[in-house]
Amino acid sequence: MKRSIALFLIAALIAPIIVFGISAQGKVVAIDITPGRVKDLDTEWGQKNLKWLEGNLTAAGFQVKEITEITPEALQGVDALIIGKLYDYNSVFSDAEIQAIKNWFLEGGKFIWVGADSDYTEPYLNPDDISFKADEPNKILAAIGSSLRLEYASLEDPTTNIGAGYRVKSHEANTAGFAGQITKNAPVVLFHGPTFVIGFKNGQFVPFSEVEGPNVVWLYRSSPDGTVVSHDGVDPKVHSVGETGQFVEAAAEIIDLGLFKPKGKVIVTGESLLGDRFIGTPEYHGEKLQGMTFIINAFIWGTTVEGPAISMTMLIAIVVIIIIVIVALVFLRKK
Repeated sequence: MKRSIALFLIAALIAPIIVFGISAQGKVVAIDITPGRVKDLDTEWGQKNLKWLEGNLTAAGFQVKEITEITPEALQGVDALIIGKLYDYNSVFSDAEIQAIKNWFLEGGKFIWVGADSDYTEPYLNPDDISFKADEPNKILAAIGSSLRLEYASLEDPTTNIGAGYRVKSHEANTAGFAGQITKNAPVVLFHGPTFVIGFKNGQFVPFSEVEGPNVVWLYRSSPDGTVVSHDGVDPKVHSVGETGQFVEAAAEIIDLGLFKPKGKVIVTGESLLGDRFIGTPEYHGEKLQGMTFIINAFIWGTTVEGPAISMTMLIAIVVIIIIVIVALVFLRKK
């Protein structure tokens, strides 16, 4: 009887300690607008879209913070980070910036959205090598321990598009599991001139299907006629030029950071949240789109903290409680 009472006491004390979900309201979303880094952000259209994105995030209850450098100080107090598509070879991330992002993310309970762009050869770029557009965001994904990567290519869809193969719109939205929370009420999203998402496993780039699982899901994908295209002299890592199939335009991942840390969350997209024709575009060439609904859903999901089951402080408290109960049982038994 005394033992049962003691066990009940332990359970009653531990139960309130378990952490399952913390509200996304009031979370801080940082947007990397380091000067010269983000493609199209210096245009009137790009600035208009940035302000519209910020306005929608604010209306949804988030605090928006523009950061002009990525440092530990700039990321202090930040819950979510947006990485946009890069402008040129000078807009790459330094080792210190990658380390700052890694350290921030590995605190646990953080959300990062890594956007990208196709290998389309802008007039001011070297047509033989546009690999930085995938290589730089992939460095961030590698640093935080993600199994997602971006392909060194372009995705076109001759079937599901808005007037041209490179004006890709999502053909299919994943409505299962936590993917369904993110794509809810947002079946059609613009991925204008995108690349697509692949995987990384055992030190190798692999098709997305090889990393897909309970914690790694696709959100949007092309029609079965999706086509791999290359515009520069760098070959894709996994797929062949001209290959067709349903390619992943957006994916999400939950990263387990250990028993005592909240999980990290990642979304990777072949297009960006920043720029001119961006994911949040509400209408394009007369076609209504639900990109902003997708974005808000994603940030609500991403900033809702999951775990840890037990923090280190809580673990110490539990151990102390157990010791006290054991001592009490021994004392009562002697009496």
